[in-house]
Amino acid sequence: MSKLNAEMGCLPSEIKFNILSRLPVRMLCRCKSVSKDWLQIISDPYFLKLHQEQSKRNKQLLLLNQGLGDDEDDTRPQFVHFLATSLEKEVHFGLGGFICGYVYMIPSGHDLICLINRGHFHIFSPSFIKGIRLPQAKLSNCLEMDAGFGYIPSQNEYKLVHMFDVNPNPFAYSIKCEILTLTDGATIGADAWKEIKQECPFKVSGWGVLANNKFYWIVSVVCTPCEEKSIVSIDLETETFDFIPHPHYVSYLEGNDMFLVELKGQLCFIDTFAYPPVTDIWVLVDPVRKIWVKEHRIDLTMLQGFDDEQTQVLIHGYENGELVISSQQKSLEFYDTRRKIFRKGEDLNLLWHTGICLYTESFFSLGIVDSGL
Repeated sequence: MSKLNAEMGCLPSEIKFNILSRLPVRMLCRCKSVSKDWLQIISDPYFLKLHQEQSKRNKQLLLLNQGLGDDEDDTRPQFVHFLATSLEKEVHFGLGGFICGYVYMIPSGHDLICLINRGHFHIFSPSFIKGIRLPQAKLSNCLEMDAGFGYIPSQNEYKLVHMFDVNPNPFAYSIKCEILTLTDGATIGADAWKEIKQECPFKVSGWGVLANNKFYWIVSVVCTPCEEKSIVSIDLETETFDFIPHPHYVSYLEGNDMFLVELKGQLCFIDTFAYPPVTDIWVLVDPVRKIWVKEHRIDLTMLQGFDDEQTQVLIHGYENGELVISSQQKSLEFYDTRRKIFRKGEDLNLLWHTGICLYTESFFSLGIVDSGL
């Protein structure tokens, strides 16, 4: 290492910054002890910004495999396995162990990942391979764990929003909302959850998506939503709820699939039709006036191995002009939005139930959890 340090010392600062910015966070943390010069470089705000930009251009994959089905009441022990890899199958680490019950995974669109297991929230940092269990959230009278997790760059904070039903009547609902904020390196107290005053007007479906400083959910079909009130949002600044209309209401037809996702900082509505087999991507181009624009239509018959009865298409992100797509195949698909063609990725040995999310390496540090005891 001393020889490498001597050779690096002869290089111009710009080249040293460029080389080190390509290393993973865990390796850079070890490199800080090599010399005062390296410590100064890695701690430099310009270097941290350069590393963040480099990480955004080269997002990583976190894969979760587990044996149990998606059943919150199933508390049997099972073996779960995490695998972090690049989109080109360069493995960064594997992590496995036994745990009771099913594990849900909510991506943040940045570095940290939220995990839910048996009614408890956990936060995992792939950059440091470290996890923490958050203070207990409020219990809900309904079986679902409805939540949203996201990163706010302007504040360098993560927000976890949890919806819970306080109505004991199984045929009615009263949805409360609580928010937990994660700050870089800060201690997480037992009173970290903050309940907001306004109730959520409807039950929601799926995980919340953060865009424009708001979390968005699709309103649950059990609430029989109308076209103008099919998507509910919560403003993190005002802590108030609002609605935005469905961009194309016919997707409520039987056999069709729909979900929300954040792409390039914008809220997108993914609408997949069984007949004809296409996926439409709507973008909320004006959040204030609530205007949607359909930017892409993907012909799913071009997808290798596509089966209109069984294939579920999920879009996980947008990288280098391509949509990152899983379709219950062993590898990911990459759809070039300009040329309108698919490209098959490396064989990652994905299973039909493999949890998939993209993440960006960062130096965001998980604080300790103060139980208050």
